[in-house]
Amino acid sequence: MVGILFLLSSFLLGVSILLYFPSFERIEEKFTLGLILGFILNTWITFLLSLILKSLNISLILGVTFISTLISIFLLKYPQRNKSPIIIKPSKTYLISLLTFTILLSIANLNTIKFDSQGNLVAMLHCWGDYASHLSYIFYLSNQIPLTLNNPLLVNHKLSYPFLIDFLSAVMYKGGLNYVISIILVNIILTISLISIIYLFAKEFTKSELCGLFALILFFLNGNFGFLFALGKDLKEIFFPTSFYSINHKTLFWGNTISCFFLPQRGFIWGMAISVSIYLILLKELFLSETISKSSLRNLFLSGIFLGSLPLIHTSSFLVLVFVSIIFFLYRIKKEWMYFLIPTIVFALPQILYLIKEHTLRTFRFQIGWEINSYNLLSILLFWIYNLGVIFFLILTGIFLTERKRLLFYLPFIFIFIIANLIVFHPWVWDNTKYFLHWFFLSCVIASCSLIRIKEISRWKKLDRIFLIIILIFFSIFSGLIDYLYLNQVSFVMADKTAQEIAHWVRRNIPPESLILTSDTHNHPVSMLSGRNIVLGFRGWLWSHGYNYGEIERDIQKIYQTADLELIKKYKITHIVISPYEKELRPNLRAFLNSKNFKEIYNKRIDSDLFRIFKVIY
Repeated sequence: MVGILFLLSSFLLGVSILLYFPSFERIEEKFTLGLILGFILNTWITFLLSLILKSLNISLILGVTFISTLISIFLLKYPQRNKSPIIIKPSKTYLISLLTFTILLSIANLNTIKFDSQGNLVAMLHCWGDYASHLSYIFYLSNQIPLTLNNPLLVNHKLSYPFLIDFLSAVMYKGGLNYVISIILVNIILTISLISIIYLFAKEFTKSELCGLFALILFFLNGNFGFLFALGKDLKEIFFPTSFYSINHKTLFWGNTISCFFLPQRGFIWGMAISVSIYLILLKELFLSETISKSSLRNLFLSGIFLGSLPLIHTSSFLVLVFVSIIFFLYRIKKEWMYFLIPTIVFALPQILYLIKEHTLRTFRFQIGWEINSYNLLSILLFWIYNLGVIFFLILTGIFLTERKRLLFYLPFIFIFIIANLIVFHPWVWDNTKYFLHWFFLSCVIASCSLIRIKEISRWKKLDRIFLIIILIFFSIFSGLIDYLYLNQVSFVMADKTAQEIAHWVRRNIPPESLILTSDTHNHPVSMLSGRNIVLGFRGWLWSHGYNYGEIERDIQKIYQTADLELIKKYKITHIVISPYEKELRPNLRAFLNSKNFKEIYNKRIDSDLFRIFKVIY
């Protein structure tokens, strides 16, 4: 219940502040930007206070909820003369679009992670891997006392992954919600804000309500030419494939945004919503407005707060926004940029200094053509045609149809597309999609212009125009729609009831400051659900984040095989797990059982084996 009150007070705070921004006169603008702003403010305030107080507790959450509610009441009541008028009635197109996509994405989110009829914790295919790490961070942030920002999945390293959306879910969990609900509820609410802000941006960019709907369709249900590869297969595989994006894995890498980005990479939801909010403000104030007014300065300051909040919410989006902002600054150099720059620096700089860490893995490298790694321009062109499908041609047409002022706004995103095709920014090549997605969003808006222009061709019959638009949209989203329909077909067990019981025992009986040695299995019950620090978590995540864990990995193998006490002391390990999860490490169980330095404090049968926890006796 406290968690729900926290969300409501956050929304109320954001909307009450937006009442004093006259440029946003429509209720849907105040609703959307207020929701995003309120969540940013309350989450950041709670996070900073929890660091100061060394824990996230119910009293802190109640205090922030109460104070933000009082501030909201004051802003709503006084002073009346400073408030901006509100246009109450949103358009029917907006309401239909918001309702339709809220239902579509809520259905998807409700199946990301859940308990099945046997009580097992299960997740859909696209989330089975990533959500184990999100659960690790949620339990760590909500249970750790004293709260430190050590990485719970890698000893002696700080938590440099953008974790703030998981902290928000930790607030919900600490506020009394089930941990599954704490994930899904945050996802759905932030997804609603993302749907709304995308619509509002597309409408502002094109001055067309219908373009807002088209942009949502193309962006969220995007497909590619994957269905062409499936035409030679039987009908069952066409309509119930593993995924249209794995039919020809050597060619198709750009997946549907719902299944590949917004469901598994939940930080993208919040990061993209904030990013599009900034794009909307910069579009209104720098490209569509002839003069800079006092309300414009407020808006620039607001966008600076948005940008300054991003590094720990979604670092890649922050980097994209910094690049885009620099290009816009060069396009229109004005002293008023200081209203944008100052809050950005004040809020972002401490986060950047915190996030900077030593990388011994080389992360930046030239790789022409992104995934295909080819110098052949024709191959690169065909690669993107296959991956974007019909949308590719709508984008090209839209570029020629878009007026110069708005095309200048699109220019930095073309640069991002080119750069991301030349340089790989992460150890995992596919992670360049974090930058491509911003280009793709603007490209979908540009593509929507093509559809709008077809609607305006007066020499064609109305029925012909509608038919052509439907055909183009259908083939643009065909494979993406099938991928969406398949999302709920298959789920995988993340933690059965036994694993949940083990994690519950660890939370109740092993102190929060302990360091536990386990295998790196991604859904290990100790690392995923206990909220305790482990020595080395799933190496796939750590590698993709740029960590060098080679020495730790070798030491872990030696500890399990020899029970080397000196190595255990080196890392200050307090507990060691030997279970079926550690089989690949070939642990010498007899060495642990026969040594006075290890005391077995827990065992539970898993199938034909035992899950054992040893306490280290120094």
